[in-house]
Amino acid sequence: MRSTLCLVAALACTVTWAMPDIFSISTTEGDLVPVQIYNHRDKGYVVKMNVGDDYNERPVNSGACGYTENEVWYLVGTAESFKMYNHTAGFALALTLSGGESASAATLAPGGTDLCLTRHDDGSYAISPKANVAQSFNMYGGNGADIKLYSSADNGSRWHFRRIDMTKALTINYNATLEGGYEQNHMIGQLAFTVDGITSTAMLDKSTIESSTTCFLPEGATFSVGTGLTCHGWTMDVNGAATLDAQTLPAEGLVVDVNIGVDKDSKYQYLYYSPSAEGHPYRIPAITTTANGYVFAINDYRPCGNDIGYGEVDLVMRHSTAPGKRWDGHSWIPETKIADGLGAAAPSVWQVGYGDPAIVADRETNEILVMSVCGNRTCWSGNYGVGGDEENPNRISRLYIKYNKKTKQWEAGQPEEVTYDIYPLFKDAEGRVHSSSMFIGAGRIAQSRKVKVGTHYRIYCAVWTVTKDIRQHHNYALYSDDFGKTWHLLGSLGYDNCPSRWGNEPKCEELPDGSVLLSSRKSYGRYFNVFRYTDVAKGEGYWEGEVATDAVGNLKWGANSTNGEPLLIGNVLFQSAPTGNGRTDVSVFYKVLSDNPEDYTPTHLSNGWTEIKVSDEESAYSSMTILPDGKSIGFFYEEAPGGYSMVYVPLDLKSLLPSEVYKALTPSRTARRKLK
Repeated sequence: MRSTLCLVAALACTVTWAMPDIFSISTTEGDLVPVQIYNHRDKGYVVKMNVGDDYNERPVNSGACGYTENEVWYLVGTAESFKMYNHTAGFALALTLSGGESASAATLAPGGTDLCLTRHDDGSYAISPKANVAQSFNMYGGNGADIKLYSSADNGSRWHFRRIDMTKALTINYNATLEGGYEQNHMIGQLAFTVDGITSTAMLDKSTIESSTTCFLPEGATFSVGTGLTCHGWTMDVNGAATLDAQTLPAEGLVVDVNIGVDKDSKYQYLYYSPSAEGHPYRIPAITTTANGYVFAINDYRPCGNDIGYGEVDLVMRHSTAPGKRWDGHSWIPETKIADGLGAAAPSVWQVGYGDPAIVADRETNEILVMSVCGNRTCWSGNYGVGGDEENPNRISRLYIKYNKKTKQWEAGQPEEVTYDIYPLFKDAEGRVHSSSMFIGAGRIAQSRKVKVGTHYRIYCAVWTVTKDIRQHHNYALYSDDFGKTWHLLGSLGYDNCPSRWGNEPKCEELPDGSVLLSSRKSYGRYFNVFRYTDVAKGEGYWEGEVATDAVGNLKWGANSTNGEPLLIGNVLFQSAPTGNGRTDVSVFYKVLSDNPEDYTPTHLSNGWTEIKVSDEESAYSSMTILPDGKSIGFFYEEAPGGYSMVYVPLDLKSLLPSEVYKALTPSRTARRKLK
């Protein structure tokens, strides 16, 4: 797009367009023109003075528009030369920028920076230092982020102005009952303002909510106020309804009541809000129940802001404060880091980051195994065996968490790299490598109820993998008889022999007869395959054949392709997944299995499912565990706010399942029979 910026050097902010009526002649009261400055790319974000804890520094941020006084500015001067003052801070301080692109954040300080406007062809404006008109204010990361300088050509560096009417106010009264809910559920929900067709949301937090807020709207604006997302554990309305209908502000102003209460029936708990207070996301849930009845929730924490391969990623955990029936159902230890990614400071490549945890608690010992991808490679960029190079795969780590009987505390060991214990499993007799890049499907590692050949009951996991000459992700399955110290391939090597030729992130579960189900992520449903043993002790057998559940059965949903998980309790098989076309509406599906192992074919397993909806919001990955009572599911999943907050909810199967299905949670004779 052609812009007046191409004339910057010659014109140096000489105005050749009609000046908008947004400038104040002086700081005298009668000469002031209050304005709001909102972003061109994200119109719900405005320039505001941060009124947080460190008020004396007075930083200037981008933030969700709330029409409060700290969002009101005065541009004193002309488009060719002006200074910016904030209504709340007063005229002793002006907006100040120092340095060039990205060098420092805007603040309010004595003196201030001389600014000018440059108009773009789309009607937006660059707000630039007079000495550096090629750069403009930029949101620099979105809500709550600093205002810094960046190229004026970037959409995040373009702005619009609205004159604000300070003669009448919209007063929001918050009538809040805050006691009685889960302590950690401190976010209440979003209040949505729609003004002249532009919607912005403000998240209410019980730790910071005020009794009232005074808002000032643009001149002549039509507005509505409504509840957006109401977080779990809360109720919220506006004047007794979901929305205050669109209207203009009367001359005397308006008072609106937002009524907030505790939803005492809700069992949902936010173990982590994402992003964190530092702005970093949490991701990838995994949950398990130990032999002595503790519930563990483990997931990523991402200071780098992204997956493994982009920098520092850590593994963090919370677990119940007591085991079994002594656990009150909602008390958890604080967040504890169990694998500390060191980012660029890592002494070894594999220690850069740890992510996508896959976990299992041994059914006999109080011990937890955590497998994770690690290192500095993205999932597609591992190149084990390419050109004889074995030094740059997606790396794999292992750590153990054990219960100390003397201290009665859980203790996490240090991660150790096991990359070269696993990748060689994918070399055939001719030396050909069948996996150049891989990671274990995150969530629950399955443990057998029937097979014990080595020191522990057998465990199963599945891997996402690509082969150097087949640039299509596919799956293999692994098993271990010594609780993850050594691993073996379940089935044969080769793209044509693998359990899923098109599968994305995979999980395993043992079926009642001891055969193994592989369930793999795909759009509209799952890929299913079943491994049948011919020799249990040797781990020998065959995969029956992959099917797409949506093509041959009723385990189907929208277009999203998202990680989910199978879980067997007795003779009832469960499968979790989002059900929308995007990452929304996470549900748990269930079906009752017969006692006849001949029915455990991939096609038969694809039919006869019934849905239990868990979320009606943005929601994504999920993991499940059997709670200590044996007939409830601990469900750990990603959901709004932020899209990826980590939510725990116990699913009371007695109330959710028909009585005949609930009875099937007791293992049948087939399920109880040991395999030899």
